[in-house]
Amino acid sequence: ASPLAAAAVLDGRRLYPRRADLQAVMAVDDAVRTAELGDALCDQAARREAAHRADPVGCARREVESAMAAAARVAAGKQLADADVAELGCALGDVEVRDILYALAVGQGAGDAETLWAMLARTLPAPWRVEALVLLAFSAYARGDGPLAGVSLEAALRCDPDHRMAGMLDIALQTGLRPEDIRELAHTGYRLAKRFGVRIPPRRPFGRRAC
Repeated sequence: ASPLAAAAVLDGRRLYPRRADLQAVMAVDDAVRTAELGDALCDQAARREAAHRADPVGCARREVESAMAAAARVAAGKQLADADVAELGCALGDVEVRDILYALAVGQGAGDAETLWAMLARTLPAPWRVEALVLLAFSAYARGDGPLAGVSLEAALRCDPDHRMAGMLDIALQTGLRPEDIRELAHTGYRLAKRFGVRIPPRRPFGRRAC
């Protein structure tokens, strides 16, 4: 078995037998809802801009905390309201918020976060969904799921061929960079979380099953 397949078995994750099964993880599942979210996202972007100008650190801290709470709700099988999805979609557009959220992929509760990124990838319209796709790809890669990471990156690069993180992860995956090495990118997120005063789950060793 390949190192990535072995890591998947250690982590207790499903191995998808067909490419179509992988694509279904992130495929838009309600085109009408996704289209209608466009207006809500534009309205939320304007509100967020004003809130961020007034208190950038507090705004980012609240958004990270909201994302973690949303991950727990989604993992428990609960639905997010359109307003919550719009808030998350806009928050992912903030570089510092996004960098902190990348760190969730290597922490306790990584599985909950990945469930949220997949849900957002299936729900958000372009261009907002690209960040959810890249977070999903990083989470999958960091846990040793190369096939899911690859399909997520393909979808992200179709949305935005110039996306830096997607391009970097794609090159790393294609050249065989180990999951243990890609996980080191999460250090930035932990440093930012400390600076912003937000508590995120502690790191878990590679190969230990995600909660």
